[in-house]
Amino acid sequence: MTHAFKTLDVLLNPQSIAVVGASSNPLKIGGRPIAYMKKLGYAGQIYPINPKADMVQGLQAYPSLSAIGAPVDLAIVAAAAASVEDILRDGIAAGVKAFVVFSSGFGEYSADGAAIQARLRQMCEAAGALLLGPNCLGAINIRNHVIASFTTAMEDHALIEGGFGFVSQSGALGAYWLDMVFQRGIGVSSWIATGNEAGITVSDAIHHLAHDPDTRVIGCYIEDIKDGPAFRDAALTAIAAGKPVLLIKSGRSQTGAAAAASHTGALAGEDARYQALFDQIGIVRVNSLSDMMSVARLILLQPPASGPNVGVISVSGGAGVMLADELDEAGFAVPPFDAETQARINDALPGFVSANNPLDVTGSVAGDSGIFGRVLDALGNAPDHDSFVLFIGLMVSISKDLSESLVRAFANRGKQVAVVWIGAPAQVVRELEAHGLPVFPDIPEAVHAMKIARQIGAARDKAHRLRGTQWSAPLPAPTTLEARAEVRAQDFIRAQSSLAFPDQVLIQTPDQAAAALTALTPPLAVKLQSPDMLHKSEHGGVKLGLEDADTLKRTVQDMLDIANTGALRLDGILLQEMSPIAQELIVGFKRDAVFGPLLLIGRGGVEVELRPDSAMAYLPLTPDAVLDLLRGLTTAPLFDGYRGGPKGDLSGLAQALADLGNAFAADPTIEEIEINPLALTRDGRFVALDALSLHRAAADPG
Repeated sequence: MTHAFKTLDVLLNPQSIAVVGASSNPLKIGGRPIAYMKKLGYAGQIYPINPKADMVQGLQAYPSLSAIGAPVDLAIVAAAAASVEDILRDGIAAGVKAFVVFSSGFGEYSADGAAIQARLRQMCEAAGALLLGPNCLGAINIRNHVIASFTTAMEDHALIEGGFGFVSQSGALGAYWLDMVFQRGIGVSSWIATGNEAGITVSDAIHHLAHDPDTRVIGCYIEDIKDGPAFRDAALTAIAAGKPVLLIKSGRSQTGAAAAASHTGALAGEDARYQALFDQIGIVRVNSLSDMMSVARLILLQPPASGPNVGVISVSGGAGVMLADELDEAGFAVPPFDAETQARINDALPGFVSANNPLDVTGSVAGDSGIFGRVLDALGNAPDHDSFVLFIGLMVSISKDLSESLVRAFANRGKQVAVVWIGAPAQVVRELEAHGLPVFPDIPEAVHAMKIARQIGAARDKAHRLRGTQWSAPLPAPTTLEARAEVRAQDFIRAQSSLAFPDQVLIQTPDQAAAALTALTPPLAVKLQSPDMLHKSEHGGVKLGLEDADTLKRTVQDMLDIANTGALRLDGILLQEMSPIAQELIVGFKRDAVFGPLLLIGRGGVEVELRPDSAMAYLPLTPDAVLDLLRGLTTAPLFDGYRGGPKGDLSGLAQALADLGNAFAADPTIEEIEINPLALTRDGRFVALDALSLHRAAADPG
């Protein structure tokens, strides 16, 4: 990992802070940071900058940064956009090391604003000063009470120091996150909203949190990543360090996919390409801030589960069954307790209840709350179980007894525990979570958090395996592309891999058809070869099952007529032997302008977009990694001898695709290769039955 990330220590650990545009009104943008830091007891110097005031919120004010006459680590800029350039120039001359620019009206607003924003970036880069923003909500470090933000989320909550860090490209989403974590009593380390990212990016912030000793879990909200390799390196650094990255990515729409030039382009839409990266390097994607909170609480408060076996204890038989169902669907197991544990539990239970899993303590707890505690104590370590879920509903009158039983039994158990308590009193929730027992309001939320938490360990393993990978660099999106028909696309594929094609002959006239027929074994496929007709079957450019010379000759003439009528460029008419097909794959290699070249593998055929089943990963890929993609398809068994069907050499195919991927990534002139279908024949061979490629125009700067 060689990316030069910005060091954010001076931003989040400044010894002195100036606020330009400082206000005596603590509710104004230029007043909030001062009010927050004074209230919290920030230990450094605060210098209000306001040329119209002598004092601001009880502090001496200065007319400019250069007038302070003392070192300033961080300057917060809450001034009109038109004045920001001069403010930064003055600050740099005065030796300010970092700037947080709240002001808007830059790249997000107009071309002129973008030009000013570019000058701000250049100015700071030349001086070696950090720039957060412009148009940002700022940054917060809870431990040292640095509040370089005007967020209103600080108004009604006491700050809680802890291990949850957050990075956001949206200030508003960042503020909502702050409100939610404080409401739920989750401790925060640092919080950074990057705004227009003229200087500090999401990647810089993630990289900082990866090395921050106060941060254990990293939450992230992104909309668009401009430097894909930097983002990948930062995330891998965090995950390999044992700090899960829980991420929300907005923009799931496939709008525009239908206009793609190939099936690969349609399947590999923008969101799918982001998801491919997340899956490959171990980023855990969540769908909402609530999801993020649930998972974070579990992994911050509880140890990871060592396996899939869950013990379920419930005060309701129905709820226990619902939990078992939910756990099963999430990939967990709910096996019986071992004989010794069962014997202990049976001794603690009423005579009419058995020590099953799920374990129904029954509603008799309402009349004798001690049953609950005795059962939990009897449960012991339950050696066959890796985690526990406990369900309670209501029971407010005995909630204190139940809570104390839970704490006594599980606070230091060393196994993952989640509590589902519908209608739990707020004080009970606070007490349980203060003892490290996360409380969830319903069953799906708890099980979903457990499922995502299970992915965390696998994510770290992925990150470690990918250490040292020399990723293929992205190229700028091409301005123009030149298509190659199947017969021309085959040339590169044949040269760079062991993939097989059918026996074939390329002809130019109907009279050549008879001679070609003697060299091939019918039935034959006849295909029009033109870079102007990439999807031939949709336009009459493919005919199948031809066996006699006369029919073949007429079909070739028909193809030539189609080409002439459409004024198509013509490479010829391809005659191919046909093989009995059992199953079909699609294979695509594509360059992503953000993250680099990737491989797509999926169920193939003409209906590929109607019933997509595909997987993607970025190059380079080892043969084992390609094999994992193949085996990860829902339809993978169909290619591996399912119910007596043909069994393809998946390992050999993975090797061929890894070789082709390496060659594709190394040739910057090729933008895309698609093989569809890559057929598994009934005799167990993989044969490429169609292909196309897209190439950058010779003069394209990419």
